[in-house]
Amino acid sequence: MALTPVISLSLNNKCDKVTMTESTGLYVTPSNEGGWGTPNIDTTNITLSELKIYDYLGTTLKDTYDLTGLYPSATPSEFTILLEAGWELPDGIYQIKYEITDDSLTPVIYRNETTHELFICNLCNCKNSLVQKLVKACDTLTIEKLKTQVDQMEIFIYGIQSAFACGDFATANSILASASTYCTTVSNCGCGC
Repeated sequence: MALTPVISLSLNNKCDKVTMTESTGLYVTPSNEGGWGTPNIDTTNITLSELKIYDYLGTTLKDTYDLTGLYPSATPSEFTILLEAGWELPDGIYQIKYEITDDSLTPVIYRNETTHELFICNLCNCKNSLVQKLVKACDTLTIEKLKTQVDQMEIFIYGIQSAFACGDFATANSILASASTYCTTVSNCGCGC
């Protein structure tokens, strides 16, 4: 089996920085035959490495990160390859394409399995902003209004997460669009939804 690179992404709490964790791991038979090391290539064989972020359908390129030269010479089982790089994409479902090129003899490109990441950082921040307003509210009408808005945001978030977990990206995307509109309308928080 050939190298099958694995990477995961996470956003900071302001939703403007992304951290990438290289989690391909070391070659171990039979549990990780797509890992680094003999009989597969090692990180020292990499001549080019890119992470490309597409829309959830994989048709529109949204961003690219060059990871060439960021690998340690001795490959640990998991490591942070890029810490808090700039992130300007809105909440959404993104297809992650991770490619590693080995030019040592003839060019060989290794790709990850199709991977989708869900980012709803801004929606969560919107809900948290509403919760903070709720905690500070004093009159009954404001409390009821904010409680309803917080509940609605939670329903949106759970709906998005459920549809995503079931692989129903179209439904998750549709709910996300509605939630973003709702967030912008009710919170006035400038949350970047």
